[in-house]
Amino acid sequence: MALWTKPPETAAGALPYVHDIATASCVFCPYGTSFSVGDRAYIYDEQTGVQRERQVEITAVKVFHSTGRMISLDLAMLSPAEAARIAADSELTLETLLEHRSGSPSFDSTRRAVVVYFKACDKDDATGSRVKHGLLAGTGKSARAEHASGLRSLGARLFSRNK
Repeated sequence: MALWTKPPETAAGALPYVHDIATASCVFCPYGTSFSVGDRAYIYDEQTGVQRERQVEITAVKVFHSTGRMISLDLAMLSPAEAARIAADSELTLETLLEHRSGSPSFDSTRRAVVVYFKACDKDDATGSRVKHGLLAGTGKSARAEHASGLRSLGARLFSRNK
């Protein structure tokens, strides 16, 4: 869950973290964004303990507003399902979105919160998507075969020293 003590947009050309780069289609930006429709940016996640990234194209930037009971985007009330999807994609709870309103300690009235909608630029543009699973980079061998080969050579060296 995000604690917003500073704007989450820290890297140039990047949006806040999403839950899963493969399935996310939007992200909540509590302090606004400099992106506009048609811009390209990078989204990130940490699904595997390693940061993954994907280049996306911004399709919409909608102004977020919460009263504490309901959420609206560009003055249109959101359905509970859409609000839940925004929260899930942004790795937040629905309550966190509802609480981001005027009077809240994390609310900054000078920087309007927005929800950024995006689509992937390419199906296979995620980091690691072009790597065949189980193969070591640059060797063409599986990790298991490489490990077994290393053990055989280690064993050969140990046995040759004992003779």
